[in-house]
Amino acid sequence: MDWRLATVAVWLMAGAGLVARAQEAAPQPLVPPEADALQQDEAVGLTDEPNPAWKFWVGIEALGWGISGQSLPALVTGSPAGTPRDHAGVLGAPGTRILYGDDSIGGGMQAGLRVYSGIFLNQAKTWAVDGSFYTLYGGDTAYLSPDGPIVSRPFRDPGTGENNAALVTYPGVMEGNVSVETCQLFYGLDVNFRRNLHTSEAWRVDLIAGYRNMGFNEGLGVYEFITRPDGTIGYYIGDAINTTNFFNGGQIGLGFSHRLGRWLVDAKVLLGLGGTSSQVNIDGSTTYLYGNGAYFTQPGGLLAQQTNMADYEKQTLSFVPEVGLRLGYQVTRHIAVTAGYTFIYWTGVARPGSQIDSTLSLDPTTSLGRPALPGVQTTDIWIQGVSAGLELRF
Repeated sequence: MDWRLATVAVWLMAGAGLVARAQEAAPQPLVPPEADALQQDEAVGLTDEPNPAWKFWVGIEALGWGISGQSLPALVTGSPAGTPRDHAGVLGAPGTRILYGDDSIGGGMQAGLRVYSGIFLNQAKTWAVDGSFYTLYGGDTAYLSPDGPIVSRPFRDPGTGENNAALVTYPGVMEGNVSVETCQLFYGLDVNFRRNLHTSEAWRVDLIAGYRNMGFNEGLGVYEFITRPDGTIGYYIGDAINTTNFFNGGQIGLGFSHRLGRWLVDAKVLLGLGGTSSQVNIDGSTTYLYGNGAYFTQPGGLLAQQTNMADYEKQTLSFVPEVGLRLGYQVTRHIAVTAGYTFIYWTGVARPGSQIDSTLSLDPTTSLGRPALPGVQTTDIWIQGVSAGLELRF
C-alpha cells in the first residue's frame, strides 16, 4: 500500500509542474489602450489628483507686446513751391500739410522677454508663492524731413494767438532738415502669494495677493540743422523731453487653472492699486556755427526755452488692472510648451508728447512766459500682446 501512495504522489507533483510550465509558456494578454494611456500620463506626472503633480515651476517667454501710442502736436509741416514766405508751413494756410505729428505715434508690436517661477509651500499645495519679471525693447522711432522744397516747424504766437512757423528749408533763405526721434523702455515685476479657494477634479481657483512694480521711460527729441545758402552761418537746434514713470503698489485677484490630460489652461484677473511717481525733464540748446569755424552754444531751442526748461515731478494714484491667459502642453514629465495673451492698463502716466507747449516765441524777449509747463500732464496707457515659451516643472 505504501508504494502505491508514493506513486500517486509522484504523478500529482509531475502534473502540477506541467501545468505551471504551460501557464508560463502561454501568451500574455494584451494591455487595453485605456490602461496604456494611463501609464503614459503617469509617466509625465499626470494623475487623477486635482492638484498638479509638480511642486516647483520656472518658465521663460518671448513677448510680442505693444504699448498704446502717444499723441503729438504737429511738429513738422511742408508747403508746395511758390508758397509765400509768411505762409510757409503755417497751419491752416493754403497748401500746408503736416509731415510729422498731429497724430498718435508708436503703438506697434515690440519684442520682449518674461521669466517667471513659483513653488508650493505646503504638502497639500494650498499655499504657493510666484513671481515674474518682464521687459520690452525695440520701441524707438526716427523721422527725417524731406529735402524740400519748403519745410517748417509750426507754432502759435503768444502775442497774437495766430499760427506761425519757423523755416527749416525755404528756397534762397534756409537749407536744412529736421529729425524727430523717440525712445521707450518698459519693464515690470511682481511677487504674489496664492491661497487655494476651490479644487475639483479638473479645476483649481486661487486667491492672489502681492506686490507690483513697473517702470516706463520715454524720450522725444526734435533736432534741426539749418544753414544760410551763402554758408555764412548755420544753426543746430535741439529740443529734448524725457519722462520717467515708476509704479509701486499692491494687487489682488483670482487665478484659475483647468487641466485636461496633457493640456493646462491658466488664467488670472488682477487689480493693482498704488502710486505712480512721474518725472519730466525739458532741455534745449542752440549752437551757432560760423563760416570761419567759430561757434558758441546757448541754452534754449524752439520747444524748450528758458521759460519751461526744468525738471518737474508729480505723484498720482494709479490703477493697474491685468488680464492674463496661458495655454500649456506637457511634452514630458518636466517640460511644457506655452502660449499666452496679456493685457495691462496703467492710469496716471506722463508721456513726452503731453508736455509740449506749441505756443512760443522766436524772440525770447517777447515770449510772454511761453512755452510753459504749468504741471506734469498724465494720461492712461495700455500694454498688450502675445507670448510663447517653455516651462520646466519639478
